Amino acid sequence: ATPLETAERRQSRERIQAALRELPTEQRLVLELGYFEGLSQSEIAERTGEPLGTIKSRARAALDKLARLLADGGSA
Repeated sequence: ATPLETAERRQSRERIQAALRELPTEQRLVLELGYFEGLSQSEIAERTGEPLGTIKSRARAALDKLARLLADGGSA
């Protein structure tokens, strides 16, 4: 990778990490368990003791907020 590509990747990673920190803890946890630990929504519900519907709602809300944060530079 070129230095420019490396810098762009680092900048993207930092933007995503900052956006994740803006999420409510419950929403961030659902995304972290799903994306970083590879759990299904059913497995997340089982692990957290929350109803599956709650997990699905949190995942959708988290993804919507992340999209807004990343689209407008961090002010959702």
